[in-house]
Amino acid sequence: MATRKIIGIVFSFIGILFSVIFLTHSDLNIDLKEYFDFSFESYFSLSYFNQILPLIICLILFYGGILLIIKPTKSNPILALFGFTVLEEIVFSWFGIISIDFPTYIVAIFFSSALLALWIAYSDSINQERLSLKEGVSSLILGTIITAFSYYL
Repeated sequence: MATRKIIGIVFSFIGILFSVIFLTHSDLNIDLKEYFDFSFESYFSLSYFNQILPLIICLILFYGGILLIIKPTKSNPILALFGFTVLEEIVFSWFGIISIDFPTYIVAIFFSSALLALWIAYSDSINQERLSLKEGVSSLILGTIITAFSYYL
């Protein structure tokens, strides 16, 4: 139980820390009117989504860490979603399909956190229920949709 809480606190801390880093280094502003595109192609600009995608990933990690502390059986789908999303981003970047502009230390921390999150979600190592097949597949599909939406749609 102590290991689960420590991992949850570390995940929450990483989520908060990188959220602040991404917010300070992005060029987001409060006026959202410039991000809306009222053409027939899209009603919301993907440039805005590409800028907030790292923040979304950090908030998923933060939420998974909080759930790991409070309700460990409910944390598995969120941790799997984080793991699949981050691993898809990094692996697709390695193959040259997409390009991410994260520094190397952030990629290394996210990669190791994603592997740990998937290991926690799929194993029964810290005395919580395993991820069901339905939850695992839905997390994989949602992570793929997040990655595809941010780069290809």
